[in-house]
Amino acid sequence: MASAVTVLNEPEQEPAGPRPAGGRWLTPARGWVAGLAVLASLAAPASAATTPPLGAQSGTFAYVANGGSDRLTMINTADNTVTGTFPVSTEPNADPNGVAVSPDGTRVYVANALANTMAIVFPADGSFLTVDVGNNPTAVALSPDGSRAYVTNENDGSLSVINTVEVPVPVTTFDVGNNPQDLALAVNGTKAYIAVRPSFDVGAVAVVDTVNNTLERTIPVGSFPQGVAANPDGTRVYVTNFGDGTVSVIDTANDTVVETINVGGGTTSPADVAVSPNGRRAYTANFGAGNVSVIDLTVTPPAVIADIPSGQEPMGVAVTPDSSRVYVTSSGNDSVSAIDTATNAVIEPPIDGFDMPLGIAIGTRTVGATPAGLTLKVQPHGKDKDAPGALSNPGATLKARLTSGGRPLAGEEVLFSTGSKVLCIETADGRGEASCAVPGGRSAPDCYRAAFLGTATHAATHAATRAPTCPGHDRRRP
Repeated sequence: MASAVTVLNEPEQEPAGPRPAGGRWLTPARGWVAGLAVLASLAAPASAATTPPLGAQSGTFAYVANGGSDRLTMINTADNTVTGTFPVSTEPNADPNGVAVSPDGTRVYVANALANTMAIVFPADGSFLTVDVGNNPTAVALSPDGSRAYVTNENDGSLSVINTVEVPVPVTTFDVGNNPQDLALAVNGTKAYIAVRPSFDVGAVAVVDTVNNTLERTIPVGSFPQGVAANPDGTRVYVTNFGDGTVSVIDTANDTVVETINVGGGTTSPADVAVSPNGRRAYTANFGAGNVSVIDLTVTPPAVIADIPSGQEPMGVAVTPDSSRVYVTSSGNDSVSAIDTATNAVIEPPIDGFDMPLGIAIGTRTVGATPAGLTLKVQPHGKDKDAPGALSNPGATLKARLTSGGRPLAGEEVLFSTGSKVLCIETADGRGEASCAVPGGRSAPDCYRAAFLGTATHAATHAATRAPTCPGHDRRRP
């Protein structure tokens, strides 16, 4: 079925009232998929020079969902500094949880548990859109090519499959079992492994055929399964059992549990789990113990070789692409800790400035040195019959032209937006041109803008432009 889509880019401001109760995150925790992304640039007048948006630069970044402020925070792992923050919902107390990032780094996906939506954030433009999914979405995972996002919906026991290529965004939802938590894709993305709870403390993993979107079987695991992660070659899946302090190891060749690893004898309450990209270590965020267990996967059976203090009530954990650092969110003291995997020690000081940090994803984005330019023209559909200052808007057609070295740049995406919403995502044709038809409406939009997000070949040196006239603004000026 097709999903309703809301598109927006709200001003950054703290929501009124107390911080939310945390939704699903104050029950046993859950995990997410690693990835990468880019940061924002603001619209500028067409005549003004624009600079590369910070997030369209090369580097490795961590992205953290703040359950208490409906924001996504970006950390530059080169120096562990917070370099940006983005809204993820129009609704207050949306409780963002799971995070994943597209392979090319242009989109970040966030499960908004209390808003029943998945946000698709476009950091290079500072805008986002939300897609309706099931009831109380918890975690997000992506297909290997990034063309599909998978979202678990706890309260209605379902999995939503989102086509990430099209706008409006098509969504298919089907049942997978009670209280689905985290999930991971394995076996070249043809299977999804989802932590479910058939009854109060009975745990299982639902195995979904992602080719046909069908539930194949369930695998018994420990009590209150929570986080799920796959090793790089997809032969093993690791599941944290929050209720009994263990990790279940699943052999994906026959979908059976082959090992159970004790990470604290029932006292640690392991929430999230992540596997290093080199496949040598697994890391669990232990909510109850306030530490991270390091599991050596090169020995049989796998064994815990260290427990690293990491802050209060750790929830999410992710590993950098080079396996050199682990980042863990500490929801109890609003911080993120970076761990040096060579020494198994926290790099001091912890990173502050979060508001109930929950899900986390990490990845690298490479942007080429060849500059690209972008221009934008607006063709109004008709004259506004209302007096200046009225709220009506006749609509327009936006036309952008993408160039490199003065030549058309074809085949690249152009994102059209206003100061408050994503309008279209179109691919530039052979002339480097893309267009977006904007319907009229009662509310006058902010200034229109177009953005090129940058690629491995071309840098977004003119990533954002503003139309010479801004509907609802310039027309009121003398």
